[in-house]
Amino acid sequence: MVTVRDIMQKEVVSVSPDTSARALARLLADQEITGVPVLDINDVLVGVVSATDLVRLAADESAVELRSSVFGAKIEALTDPDAGSDDDGDDPYGFFLPEDSPLVGQRFLDQWSDDEFDSVPVRDIMTPVSFSVTPETTVHELCEFLVRGRIHRAVVVEDARLVGIVTSADVLRAVAEAKVAVGA
Repeated sequence: MVTVRDIMQKEVVSVSPDTSARALARLLADQEITGVPVLDINDVLVGVVSATDLVRLAADESAVELRSSVFGAKIEALTDPDAGSDDDGDDPYGFFLPEDSPLVGQRFLDQWSDDEFDSVPVRDIMTPVSFSVTPETTVHELCEFLVRGRIHRAVVVEDARLVGIVTSADVLRAVAEAKVAVGA
C-alpha cells in the first residue's frame, strides 16, 4: 500500500510568523508553490499559510486594487461571445498567462505600496491549526483527509517533528505515474 512517505516532499520551504505578506508572496512565486508551513524560532510548527490567505488579505485590504488590463480583458472575453474565440488562439479563461503579463512574478507583487503588504505579518493571515498526517498515512486516507478538510496540503509530522509536506498535486503525480491505482 502506498503511503504519504512514498509521495511527500521532504525538502520543505517554511516561513516564520514574522515574515511579511510581501516576502511570503515573493517566496511562493519564486518557489512556484502555493503554501508553506509556519515554524517558530524553535522550529515548532505553529500553522500553515497559503496563496489563498494572501488573496483574502488583498480582498480585505480596501486600499489594495488589482490594477491590470489583463483582468479587464478576461472579463470582457467571458462576457463577449465573440471575444477570445478559438479562431484567434486566445486564452479567454486565463489558464496560460504570457510571460510579459503584469500578473507574473515581480511586476504583480510591485503593484502594492510597501505599507500595504509589508506591514502584515504571516501570523495575522495564517491558519494556526496545522493539518498534519504521519508518513505512514495511506494515500487513500490522505485523500479523504484533504477532501474532508477542503485543503490542498498537509504537513507530515513524525515524533512531533516536521518531516515533509504532501499536496493534492503530489497525489495527482502519483496517480499519473501509476504509483497509486484509481478505482473503486
